[in-house]
Amino acid sequence: MQINNIDLKSYAQMGIDFSTYYRDIMNVIENGESNHEFHAYYSLNSQRMERLIKKIKISENHIDRLDQLNKKITLLIITEGWCGDAAQIIPVIEKMEEASDFLEAKIVYRDDNEDLMDAYLTQGGKSIPIIIGMDEANGEELFRWGPRPEFGNELLKTFKNGEITKEELSEIFAEENRYTLIKMLNEESWFF
Repeated sequence: MQINNIDLKSYAQMGIDFSTYYRDIMNVIENGESNHEFHAYYSLNSQRMERLIKKIKISENHIDRLDQLNKKITLLIITEGWCGDAAQIIPVIEKMEEASDFLEAKIVYRDDNEDLMDAYLTQGGKSIPIIIGMDEANGEELFRWGPRPEFGNELLKTFKNGEITKEELSEIFAEENRYTLIKMLNEESWFF
């Protein structure tokens, strides 16, 4: 499917997998690119992803639901290595991909793909991550998700109002975010 003359299938073909994405993040950290504007976030996000990859378990119920997919779905993810929201959701997607022969995630960098990002603005802004679910066979867009679930927006407001600490924000967000995408996928009628 083409949106604003964007061929999603071509972006999926040039997208990278989780291992390459993680390696790119580690390269920023290890190569001493400390002058990078968001260097500290790369480090923090690598720690978040490592922790989540070890901790996340996809429930048997969700695995059963993934096994019922009736078509192969590509999850095209627009993000950057410094994005904290992506560090919370990409490990969930990686675990889902491992659990299903019908899911494949492909990651593209926002700043390297401005025309794609411009087609998926959030209220005029380049907020990430954006996850585009597409039919692998024909490239048809099935859904769009992001940059964060609604509860994340509410939680962020609570933090900005001083009602919770940064540590509480991170802990609650990680806990809730783990299953938000799975829940959304399970609720989509096209999915099964």
